[in-house]
Amino acid sequence: MLKIYQNIIYIFFQTLLMPISIIGAVYSFQKEKIISKRLKISYTAGQVIQGQWLLHKFKLRRDPDMIKFIKNFPAESHNGFLMMMSAALLANKISGFIPKALVKEDLKKISSYSFLFYRTKKFDQIINQNINNVKQLVILGAGFDLRSIKFNNETVKIFEIDKRNTQDLKIKTLKKASIGIDHIKYISGDLNNNFWADELISNGFQTDKKTLFLFESVSCYLKDDTMTQVLEKINEISPKGSLVAQDFYSTKFLHSDEFSRVKKGNKTVKSFGEQWRFSLDMSQNTEKTIFDYLSTKKLESQELFICGESSTKSKQPFYAISLSKVI
Repeated sequence: MLKIYQNIIYIFFQTLLMPISIIGAVYSFQKEKIISKRLKISYTAGQVIQGQWLLHKFKLRRDPDMIKFIKNFPAESHNGFLMMMSAALLANKISGFIPKALVKEDLKKISSYSFLFYRTKKFDQIINQNINNVKQLVILGAGFDLRSIKFNNETVKIFEIDKRNTQDLKIKTLKKASIGIDHIKYISGDLNNNFWADELISNGFQTDKKTLFLFESVSCYLKDDTMTQVLEKINEISPKGSLVAQDFYSTKFLHSDEFSRVKKGNKTVKSFGEQWRFSLDMSQNTEKTIFDYLSTKKLESQELFICGESSTKSKQPFYAISLSKVI
């Protein structure tokens, strides 16, 4: 009965506030699109922090720094988000309503939308469970994610790597928002060449210290051989026992027409000069496919979370999160 009541409240506000929601959505998208192109930053990097904004607003993932960041970030609109989500936020305040996509946990039922929120929460969990077992945290292709700000202690050195435009804008926004970042080393580097590892080492990374590498939703923008080079370089510069938290997308998900939402997203991504590339064939025994792939890169799987088996037309998984160990 509670869910019925919550849905009625939401539908009421959604009907009443539809014009405001549409205006907020259009304004937010256009601002993001125009400013991202002008500043030559990744459009998809902004998409990640939108999901984190939602999780915070519905009290599912506390991240006040993200709210402060977005309020000062030129390529997103905090007020636009509030307008866009006004009905759901009011329904939440009155009845406790939460959009289903934000709380889906059944791996088989994770959809091409809900995985965005599941992904954020699962990587949070993996980092929290393993951060005390390493001496260094390296976030590859960090974008505008703010996870590393939470880990301000002397026992773990933190490094973030991304392209110069992204790093410069991120640092500028963090300073404008008065968010402390002295404990993080921001490094300008491009994963499309192996110089990122040299930059990492020259900025204080120690090759004899166990490290947790976070490689979240970056590999899909890399060519197959570049992906191989990145994982091989991780193996080369870190000792046995170091960890790699990463995700994989299925070939059908990224490169077929099975998901209309993804097909539209692909066109948008291309309009920003980006392209989805690396993927794995998950049509047959996804677990073995990922285990075998990791093994060729001298990585041993520790945990694997395979998503979407019953939410797709093909009844095949489309996404997986992996934690592996350097061997």
